[in-house]
Amino acid sequence: MRGRDDRGASDRDAARLSLVSVLSPGTARIVGSGVYVGERRLLTCAHVVNEALGRAMFARPAPENASLPVRFPCAPERPALAARLVAWKPAHRAGAPDIPVILGEPLWGGDLAVLELMEEPAAPAAPAPWRYMDRGQEVRAWYGDGASFTYADSSVGSVQHDHGFVDGAPRGAAIGPGYSGGPLWCDKEQASVGLVLGVMSPPDGPFRGENVLRRAIVAPWQTVERFLAALEIRVGPARSDTGSLPPGSVAPVLRHKLHTVILNLLPDEDQRLRHTHRVLSALGLPGGSAADSSVAALVDLVLTRPRAAAVLTDELPRALRETALKLLSLCRGALVPGILTPLELASLLALLDGEPGRLLEEAARDALVNTTFWDEPLETLRGEPDDAVRHLVLALENYWGDSGSTDTPHRVPALLTAVEYVAALTAPGQRSELREWVAAVAERTGVHESVLLSRRTDAEDWARARRARTTPAEPRLTVRLDRDPSGGHRCIIWYDPGTGQDGALRQVLADDEPRGPQDVARLVQDVLLREVPATVRVRSSPLVEFLVEPEDLDLPVDRWDDGDSESGFPSVLGVEYAVVVRCPELRTQSLKRLRAWETRSVGFPSGGFARLMPEHSEPEHVYKLLHQDQQTGRLAIGCAPEHRPRLQVVCLAHGIPVVLWDRNDSPRRIDQLTALMLNGHPRSLPERVRAHRARTLGNSGEEAVAPVLVWDDASRTPPDPYWSDPSWEDATS
Repeated sequence: MRGRDDRGASDRDAARLSLVSVLSPGTARIVGSGVYVGERRLLTCAHVVNEALGRAMFARPAPENASLPVRFPCAPERPALAARLVAWKPAHRAGAPDIPVILGEPLWGGDLAVLELMEEPAAPAAPAPWRYMDRGQEVRAWYGDGASFTYADSSVGSVQHDHGFVDGAPRGAAIGPGYSGGPLWCDKEQASVGLVLGVMSPPDGPFRGENVLRRAIVAPWQTVERFLAALEIRVGPARSDTGSLPPGSVAPVLRHKLHTVILNLLPDEDQRLRHTHRVLSALGLPGGSAADSSVAALVDLVLTRPRAAAVLTDELPRALRETALKLLSLCRGALVPGILTPLELASLLALLDGEPGRLLEEAARDALVNTTFWDEPLETLRGEPDDAVRHLVLALENYWGDSGSTDTPHRVPALLTAVEYVAALTAPGQRSELREWVAAVAERTGVHESVLLSRRTDAEDWARARRARTTPAEPRLTVRLDRDPSGGHRCIIWYDPGTGQDGALRQVLADDEPRGPQDVARLVQDVLLREVPATVRVRSSPLVEFLVEPEDLDLPVDRWDDGDSESGFPSVLGVEYAVVVRCPELRTQSLKRLRAWETRSVGFPSGGFARLMPEHSEPEHVYKLLHQDQQTGRLAIGCAPEHRPRLQVVCLAHGIPVVLWDRNDSPRRIDQLTALMLNGHPRSLPERVRAHRARTLGNSGEEAVAPVLVWDDASRTPPDPYWSDPSWEDATS
């Protein structure tokens, strides 16, 4: 049977799997140590690299094209590996990064270097696990050759911003030359907590040499982590989510409140000890002793171990729920990260695997649009997709509140809201599992069911809007009509299959032959029959858009018939296809007009709708109407017939992307136009207009409405825009 001491010895042996011997290129002698952090990267001290290359100990410039041999003591039979220098932070005066350190100064900071192996190290070499360094931790270091008898035990005495101190006991080996750059292993944490920098020299004055005989300068993991993060260097295995937090001040009032809450929750010593053991076990930490049964120890546990409070409240019976919620609230007030238990976190990451995870960032951005969460970029979102999802989950779970309410009892953790938004986009099976996960966490953290359901409603509304926005576009045929002086129009035609792929749009015809309406209709029909497969027609009818000049806005392109006399029935473009017109010239004449169109086009399906009525007769009337709501993107024109040609141009020049009017100017046009505009989703308006044309084909008389639809969709700009004087564009470049 293996005892506790045997287990500790085995753990320390495992710690040496990350230890690296740094060798001199010329003599192959050991000049210092290093630690393997994964992905072929090694950490060591800058002065160890300097010594290996025969340079001054604290030389500041990074050596160019430096390459060193290194060896893993855990695999002594294997030859040395080549490692090149990839990152450098020279030693500096402690607390003063810009001031160089001089040989003989008592202490220093910085002094870090990253080396990259030319090949992956062979087993049993393994990257070191990491935890933050904290005062009072017992740590162990080894000489660069990794010999088991070279261990040197010390205690962390001080942790500063860029350095720390460890003090060795007056027995056994002491840290000395050859230890620099090596890991400091903490048996209690089961991880490395920093790097050895060097032995402290006695400073000038009454502080004598024997006072610092066993004091070493170290780089805490907090310092090393900041250095690596700035370089976007990942380490593995990374510091776990349950690692201890760096020491921080917690207000005595808050600590006292926690003491009272825990005493009310667990007044019995045996209860506290039992729950402490369960928390430590759930966090994957060594079990506690009898001393861990004190209230103070449990307070320290929930304050210094992320997720400890979550695990503890999850273990408590429902009868204690209200008091448990006070515990969670106090831990949030102390800024202790981790509202999820390890099991909840692992379960969520499993549910987000694959497509749900790829939706998380988009869902979170739209769910938290009115918060400060995105004010600072999350650098950790770069890199591998799985890591990005995990990092975003960890960031979201520590952001309490989603701006849905400022009332504290009605706030929802940002992570739960984001997951609800993801769930709204997934298949029914995944949706059910994600919502079950949200409901369980909400129950434990005290989120009221009615508030959660309101977020679910918001998520469903968002999902519907997103689906409409991201549904693959229909095939589109774009026909540019240019008036020919001799009569008729010259045509340029492009076809877009609607796949959303770059480069799919292509020009299919361009000629200088002027054509009449029948010829243009026949040409369009021929191109559509050639380009649009039958399978595509079944799924979605092509949109046909005509790019026209301002004077041709009322050109009856939707009525043009190809004149196929052999068929015995008409073949009208606006009946067989959704036909719309665009007039890019009116919005590209100035930067101001272009920006107005872009602004009103961004969200026109959810923007306002306006109508020009008979009382609107002047451009200033249109100006006032359109600026009452600057999000208005849809307009129906029902003004007096004599004013319509002039005012429709004004509307387009002010950037309205969707405009509908009656070419016949029938007396009832505005009511029918309003019904067409509003009786359905805004994006299905072209199809509603086509169906109306089919229903009214052949109707005549003053009641017949011939709708003209301007559909100037900013998401699918014309392939060949009308350019005007480019001086305003140059001014913005």
